[in-house]
Amino acid sequence: MIFWICTTSVVFIIAGVIFYKPYLGVALIIVSIPFEGIIDLGHFSIYPLETILAILVLVCIYKSVLGRDNCFRSTKLMYCCIPFVLCIMLSAVKSIELSLTVKEIVRWLELFVIYYITINLINDDKKMRVILYSIFLTMAMVSVFGIINYLNVFNTVEEHLTTDWRAVSFFGNPNPLAGYANLIIPVSFVMLMTSVCLWERITLGIFTVLSIIIWVFTFSRAGWFSLIMAMIVVFSLTKIKKRVVLPLMVFFAISAIAILLLPSNIKGRFMETTALNAAKVSLESRALGYPIGLNMVKDDLILGIGIGNYPLLIKKYTKAYEFTQDHLHSLYLQIFVETGILGLCTFVFWLVCIVRYLVSSLKALEMTGNYSLFVGLVGGVIVYLFNNLADVLTVHGIHLQWGIILGLAVVLIQFRESETCLKKV
Repeated sequence: MIFWICTTSVVFIIAGVIFYKPYLGVALIIVSIPFEGIIDLGHFSIYPLETILAILVLVCIYKSVLGRDNCFRSTKLMYCCIPFVLCIMLSAVKSIELSLTVKEIVRWLELFVIYYITINLINDDKKMRVILYSIFLTMAMVSVFGIINYLNVFNTVEEHLTTDWRAVSFFGNPNPLAGYANLIIPVSFVMLMTSVCLWERITLGIFTVLSIIIWVFTFSRAGWFSLIMAMIVVFSLTKIKKRVVLPLMVFFAISAIAILLLPSNIKGRFMETTALNAAKVSLESRALGYPIGLNMVKDDLILGIGIGNYPLLIKKYTKAYEFTQDHLHSLYLQIFVETGILGLCTFVFWLVCIVRYLVSSLKALEMTGNYSLFVGLVGGVIVYLFNNLADVLTVHGIHLQWGIILGLAVVLIQFRESETCLKKV
């Protein structure tokens, strides 16, 4: 009874906060992303992330209907995703188990909803900073917990590090943790380089270092490669190349010294992960997903096997392979298998529209104070696309974090457009 009272009270408090300041609902979603899961209450289950998102949507609808706030005025890039949504719905006709199909559809709809809400609720610099620092604080919490957990295992069960022990924090798997850190590091790093306030530099420096430490402790090759590629893009676009060179040199020097000072087991694990032979073995195991996926979809090339059906059909196609993963190690391959050529083409169309819109906006934002932050957010958008070549990051709410970062990049473009309109007037 006490538990029910506490749970109900928390829900009402969250609803009150969101009703009073709807944009704080986005911050609450950011904080809840690492804790995505189920609270089992016997015959009743609560999904915290979905509960907060549902409350936020209902509050926005209520305020829009009453005319207090127009929470759905901006539709930037929303029309581009409609063909993909229609393909998902069409592939659901082949559903084998309704609950799995609904689960996958909801995951995609959540991404589009949180992006739509972000570009409508975040409409000034103050709200933007609240959301950004919510992201950094949550990442710091995830990092501290993951580092402590990793070092505790090292100190208590040292033999784990000679096998496959890696940092997982709240995510249960190192690859999603690396993908989550990848989204945030480009943004925090660019803000650190462009900040003029000393206390903010110190704060952002601490956040960035913690994020990089937990990122290294995931020992995720795909995560490392994706972030490196994204940071190359970020540095090629930034206007502060000369100011970045010295901090980068210092950072790499400190990183090299830190690696040398690591305990022998952790250092050995790092060297083993970066070895070419280990990377080759990992790549070969991931490459197995392609013949399996193509074999699964060869009879259903247009609409695929049906969204959500992969976990039910995979065992039938893996008798000749040692492949027991619950996904195909590539989001694009997974989409192709489940929704067919039609789904993959519409998904790529949506991504092309996103990238084209962001790239076309670089010139417009180049002379503004928000340009560097925009470049960092674009880095977060790009690293997700790289990372999904070798992972499927639509789980653990990471795709929602990506939707928010994409939304913030679009918000900066909207700020510029509104300033241009005022000047013309």
